[in-house]
Amino acid sequence: MAKNKMNLIQIGGLLLLLVVLPLGSWYYLQTGLNYRIQAINELEDIAPLADFELVNYNDSLIDAARFADQLVIGHFYTGAHQEAYFELLQRMKEQFDERKDVYFLTFRAGTDIATRAESAQLLLDSGVEDPEQFFFLHGESDQVANLAEAMKLEGTVQSGSLVDNARLFFADSAMVRSTYGMNNAEDLKLLIKHITLNLHPIEEPDIIFERETEK
Repeated sequence: MAKNKMNLIQIGGLLLLLVVLPLGSWYYLQTGLNYRIQAINELEDIAPLADFELVNYNDSLIDAARFADQLVIGHFYTGAHQEAYFELLQRMKEQFDERKDVYFLTFRAGTDIATRAESAQLLLDSGVEDPEQFFFLHGESDQVANLAEAMKLEGTVQSGSLVDNARLFFADSAMVRSTYGMNNAEDLKLLIKHITLNLHPIEEPDIIFERETEK
C-alpha cells in the first residue's frame, strides 16, 4: 500500500514537471507575446520625425539627428494645459529617469531670451530640469508650426501657427508612431505601454575573471 502510494506521488511529480509546469510557462510566454503583438499593432508609421536644429532652454543647439535611434515623447507647447503637462513630465521622470534611450522634447515658438528663461524656470519648478533627457526647444513661430505639420500632428496647427493643444506624440527610431491626449487617462496608459515595450535592451557588462597569481 505504501509502495503504491509512493508510486502515485512519483507519477504526480513527473506529471507536474513534464506537463503542468511547461504548460504554465508556455501560457505565460504566449500571454506576453500576445500583449507585445497587440502593442505593436497599435503603432503605425505616421510620419518621420522632422529634421530640425533648435535652441534649447540652456542656449545649446540641438539637432534632430541626436534622437535618430531613440524613443522620443514630444509636445508642441503653447502654454495651454501647463499644469497637466508638467505633472506628466514629473511622472515620466520618475519612471524613466535612468533610461539612456528615452527623451522628452517640448517644442515652443519664440527664441528670445525671456521665452527661453521662462521655459528653463518651468522645468526647474517642476523638478525635471535635465539637459540630457528633457529638452525645451525653441524656434521661430512658422518654423515650429512647420515641424508639427511635417509630422502630421492633427490639431496642433491652424493657419500656419501653433494652436492650444493637449497632444503628445511618440516616435521610435525617428518615426512618429502614435499620438495621445495628455488629459485622457487611457491614452496615457497606452503611452506608457508603448514606451515600455519599445525600450532598448540594456547591455550588461562582461564579467572578466582574472586568475589569481601564485604566491
